[in-house]
Amino acid sequence: MSQTADTLDGPVVQSLRIGFGVLYFATLLLALGWAGSNIRQVPPESQAVVLRFGRVVRVEPPGLMLALPRPIEQVELLPAPARQMELKVVARTAGGPGVGRRPESLPPTSAGGYLTGDGGQVLLDAGLTWRIVDPVAYYVARDHVPAALRRLFIAGAGAVAAGRSMDEFLVVRPERDAADPMVEAQRAALRGDLVAEVNRRLHALEGQGAPLGVEVTRADVDVLLPPLAKPGFDAVLEAAQLAEERLASARTDATRTLQAADREHDAVLAAAQAAAAERVGEARAQVAAITALEAGKSPATRPGLLDQIWRERIATVLRQAGSVTTVDAQTGNRLILPAARP
Repeated sequence: MSQTADTLDGPVVQSLRIGFGVLYFATLLLALGWAGSNIRQVPPESQAVVLRFGRVVRVEPPGLMLALPRPIEQVELLPAPARQMELKVVARTAGGPGVGRRPESLPPTSAGGYLTGDGGQVLLDAGLTWRIVDPVAYYVARDHVPAALRRLFIAGAGAVAAGRSMDEFLVVRPERDAADPMVEAQRAALRGDLVAEVNRRLHALEGQGAPLGVEVTRADVDVLLPPLAKPGFDAVLEAAQLAEERLASARTDATRTLQAADREHDAVLAAAQAAAAERVGEARAQVAAITALEAGKSPATRPGLLDQIWRERIATVLRQAGSVTTVDAQTGNRLILPAARP
């Protein structure tokens, strides 16, 4: 009996007990770690999609999230709805729509050529800004979202371009822009029309049972001319600008000539008015005595005033004469006066 008890309490048994205890404790720790492996914090500007055996069961906002451990539940982080993401759209390449190499004739950032409603052609370089509105739908289709947005932009840009003229994309006729301020407003509305057209097609996909879970919020579009047509448009713009410069110079010269004519007209008119006023003043001074005589109220005093005026005037005349001969009206005798001294 004592030998059996010593065997059970021997060093080998004690070592086994300690080993099993350590293994049990380690297993317990591993079980606790596995149970809390999906307890995590969702960072700001993110959201979490929780999948249970591969099926989406719920969406968690930013903050502390509790989920069952793998492989029961799986957590996937997605951008939050407020986060804006950008996508550069390359609509036309050497092999057709999509992403890849582009032909040598297209600019390196061009998204492709589109026909306008008046028969022109423009190149659109576009960058789409989009956000997630349905996390579940986006998680299911996230691998196809960039390609789908590119295709939707190609189709939407073609529809928008077909309903617009070349003037609503580029400044090809400056004289029309100066005469019609609505053209600039229509150019500014181009981005909004593109966003509305792409979102309309996204809603159509949702109605067909293939939602992407995204929404386009902004479209930055750079409009370019085709490389072969650009020299012609540049020449037209240069000719129009030269014509505008010459017209402005002619208008300036005409304005200067008109101002000079107005100044000369004012000077001649002022001189004529001054000369006329001076002559009128002299005439009035010369006839002032007669005018005063005519305005006299007493006719009895007029003969005396007439004699006085005659003597004053005749004295001036006689002083300028070389010699004067006077004849008496009653006797007929003549009297010769000497010449007036200078």
